[in-house]
Amino acid sequence: MRDLCGRVSTWTPLNDWSLELLVEKCLSSGGPCGPGDSLRRIFESIASGLFLPGGPGLYDPCEKDPSDAAGNLTNQEREDITASSQQALRLISFRQIHKVLGMDQMPSPRFQNKNRFNPRKRRRTNSTGENADLDEGKKDKKDGEEESSA
Repeated sequence: MRDLCGRVSTWTPLNDWSLELLVEKCLSSGGPCGPGDSLRRIFESIASGLFLPGGPGLYDPCEKDPSDAAGNLTNQEREDITASSQQALRLISFRQIHKVLGMDQMPSPRFQNKNRFNPRKRRRTNSTGENADLDEGKKDKKDGEEESSA
């Protein structure tokens, strides 16, 4: 998140304390999860309108009086951060997290499973379990057998 704040100009107004508080609150609110789900959860929290004017804000636990830790942001900066978070969430959901992280796309897997489903169909059977093929003369080729031609 710090890298994102340094790399993307929309996120630069967010100071380190509010960023750290945001990450801590987002990750402690749910159960344990991996780094990808954690990043998605943070973006979901911001995209839901956490920083927007009239939104819940980010409560600072170190202050006696209730105060917003991101109180230094203008309304336009709040809206820009929310819109940027929504866009990042869209990119993550469409498997383009490399654009959010500012890195090159990972190469596609070397052995990609091209056929998810077995192209071979099951034989039709009737209710007694016997083979119900219409062409009785045809047989499926089995391993080791050669197909005979008439």
